[in-house]
Amino acid sequence: MGFQLTYDIWKFKSFRKLFFAGFLTSISRWFEFLTFSILSWELTGNAAIVGYIMTARFFSLAVTGLLFSAKGSLFSGQKVMIYFTSICSLFSLIVFLSFLIDLNLELVGLFLISALSGSLWSVDFSFRRRMLGDALPDHLITSGVSIDVLSTHATRLIGPIAGGIFLTYLEPNFIFLFLSVLYFFSAYLILYEKDNNQFSNEKSSFKELFSVVISEVLKKPILITVILLTPLFNIFGLPFLSLIGILVIEKFAINPFNTGIIVSVEGLGAFIGGILISAFPPIRKQLFFCLTLFLLFVFISSIAISTNLVLLVILLFFAGFVTSSYSALQSSIVYLYSNPTLRSSTFSLLTIAIGSGAIGTLNISFMSSNFSTQLLTLIMGLEGIIFFILIMIFLKVKYQKF
Repeated sequence: MGFQLTYDIWKFKSFRKLFFAGFLTSISRWFEFLTFSILSWELTGNAAIVGYIMTARFFSLAVTGLLFSAKGSLFSGQKVMIYFTSICSLFSLIVFLSFLIDLNLELVGLFLISALSGSLWSVDFSFRRRMLGDALPDHLITSGVSIDVLSTHATRLIGPIAGGIFLTYLEPNFIFLFLSVLYFFSAYLILYEKDNNQFSNEKSSFKELFSVVISEVLKKPILITVILLTPLFNIFGLPFLSLIGILVIEKFAINPFNTGIIVSVEGLGAFIGGILISAFPPIRKQLFFCLTLFLLFVFISSIAISTNLVLLVILLFFAGFVTSSYSALQSSIVYLYSNPTLRSSTFSLLTIAIGSGAIGTLNISFMSSNFSTQLLTLIMGLEGIIFFILIMIFLKVKYQKF
């Protein structure tokens, strides 16, 4: 228990390589969140486009998750990760080169790479994170998965800062070159890693394989809790991250570089929260998972109504703190409580729930023509609180939990 656990996991070479492969793609993801939202907003002057681009990401994530939730046990995680990461690198390079010959593919590139990155996000959950857990002994799995989730939140500090620098000092085409390089090195790190999971030769239909995963999840209330609550985060919580930059600019008229710094405070909170939960994983994981999600919606609502920049920054920090705790517990619960032979498939099922974020981004797109970014944020926070309470009531009645 304690920080010794976070030290011991680094002794395993496969863990280190898989960790840094995810670290690079996670930098790319959060770099895209800021740069793509502001670029699309500057190109069109329409906040709805930001929502549509995010929708492309989440829709692709959900579709990929649906495929691998049934077929995940049939594939090598290493090969799947190399394929999707390489595709992201290639298309980012193509968009970069299109600038050199004046093809004007900027907006198309934002949609395309968002969709491809969404698919990569799905398989990263399903395969790389499962391989990372498999690389560790049992007593280090929770800390290892938490540290991996921590890397995601650390990159929420790095990505927006890098995004702010690129938006302020460089031409837009270098955004795509940077992404191509990050994805390339991520694929390279996984190139020599082997997936030691036992692959299934099951010849059953997609429906039959999917039913097996669903039936396994239904046996465990803790997994049902995670699957039911995950859409709330992705419908009402995650789209908030794409609006932070616009919210700050609209409220306080701050330039893109300083906006990136402010947005990164959320990542700093996530980083610190991730460190603490990896060093001191809670015993009552289900309770803490629920509590952190509820607090996130409270912080989102508070950020929306805040008129003081310092208070907003403090609230952003704590929003990041509880988000990282939520994410670490989410992945740990799925890994620890799912059937070992169905871990990739169960993680893929989780990414379907994550892909429900497409509903949230479409919601933003439709409401943006009638509401300000501030009011949009407040509505999402309050909706999250209401639906959270309803699901908690259902779980209490159904399983006599909480």
